[in-house]
Amino acid sequence: MKNATHNVLIFALAVTFLTLLVVLFPTLNYLSASLRLSQFNQERELRLYAKEVEKSIYAISPMQKTFIFPRSILYKGALLDASNRIVFSLIEEPIPLFEDAFYKSGQSLFYKQTLLNNPLHVSFLVVQKELSYSQVIFDILIMIGVVLTGMFVISFLLMKMLLKPYIETSARMNLFFTDVMHELKTPLGIMQLNIEGLNSKYKDKRLSRSLAALSTLATLYDDLEYLIKNKTITYTHEYLDFSIFLEDRISYFESLAASKEITLLATIAPELFITMNRIELQRLIDNNLTNAIKYSHPKSTIEIFLYPCEEGIVFEVKDYGIGIKEIDKIFTRHYRGDIFKGGFGIGLSIVKSICDKYDIAINVESKVGEGSRFSYRFLKRESLPS
Repeated sequence: MKNATHNVLIFALAVTFLTLLVVLFPTLNYLSASLRLSQFNQERELRLYAKEVEKSIYAISPMQKTFIFPRSILYKGALLDASNRIVFSLIEEPIPLFEDAFYKSGQSLFYKQTLLNNPLHVSFLVVQKELSYSQVIFDILIMIGVVLTGMFVISFLLMKMLLKPYIETSARMNLFFTDVMHELKTPLGIMQLNIEGLNSKYKDKRLSRSLAALSTLATLYDDLEYLIKNKTITYTHEYLDFSIFLEDRISYFESLAASKEITLLATIAPELFITMNRIELQRLIDNNLTNAIKYSHPKSTIEIFLYPCEEGIVFEVKDYGIGIKEIDKIFTRHYRGDIFKGGFGIGLSIVKSICDKYDIAINVESKVGEGSRFSYRFLKRESLPS
C-alpha cells in the first residue's frame, strides 16, 4: 500500500513537472506583456502626478513669496532651468539628461514636462518614481501555483482512483498467500518429521526420494515466505557463527543429495563470524546448495568451502554438473537454465537481492558440461545496512 501511494505521488509530481514545462513558454510571454503593461500604467500615473505639480506651479499668485513643492511617498520631483541646471530637487540620485518624455534608468522611471511661463521662472519639471513589478510577479506566481497545485491534486486523485482496484486486488492476494503459507507450514513440517523417522528405521529409497522432494518443497516455501515478508518487515541482524551455521545447513541437505547419490564435501574454517540476518543468510546458502544438487549429475560430488580472506569471508559452492550457458542471466527471476530440469526460479534472484543489500561480491565461473563455481565474498564492515 505504501509503495503504491509512493508511486502515485511520483506520477503526480511528474505530471505537475510536465505541466510546468508546457505552461512555461506562454507564462513567460504573459509575464513579459504584464511587465510592459505595468510600466505603461506607472508612466500614466507619473504623468498625472506631474500634471498636479504643474497646476500647483501655475497656481502661484504674484503676491506669494514662498512655494512649497508637493511631497509624495511614491514620487520625487525637481525643477530645471532652460539649461537643464537644477534649480530645486527632491530626487536623491543624479538626474539624467534626456529629451524624450520618459526615461528609464535602472529601477527608476523619469518623466520630463516642459513648463510655460511661470512665477518660478523654471523651464522643466522632472518627476521620478521607483519602478515596482512586485504585484505582477506575485500575481504570476499565484497563477502558476494554482495551476500546478490543481494539476497535482487532479493527477494524484485520478491515479489513485485508477490504481484502487489493483491495490485492493494486491492486498487480497497478499492476504491469500500469507494464509496459504501459514497453512502449509504445519503439514510440511509434520510430513518431513514422519518421513525422516520412517527413513531412519527402514532405509527405503522411496522414502529418501520423498524426503528429498520435501526438502526442495521446504526450500521453495522459505523462498516464497521471504519474498512475501521482505517488503513488509525489517530483518534484524545477529552475530552468527558462519562456520556452525553452514555445517547445519549442509546436514539439512544431506538427504536431498543422497537421493541422487551425491557426496557433499565441506571444507569449513572454524569460528568465522558474521553479522547478518539469520533468515537471509539461510536463503543465500540454501539456494546455492539446492541449485548445486539440482544441476549436478547423479553420483557426483559437490564441494563447499568457507575460508577467511583479507577483505572478509569467502563462501563457495562448486559442482561438477551440467554447467551454465548464460551466466549473466542466471540472477534474473525465472531464468531457465535447462528446459528439462526447470529454471533457477526465484532462488538466485533472492540471493542477488541479499548480496546487493549487504554488498556481498558475487563471482560465478562455469563451463558447460563440466560444472560451476559460485563464490561470495562477505566484506568486513563498520556499519550494517539499513
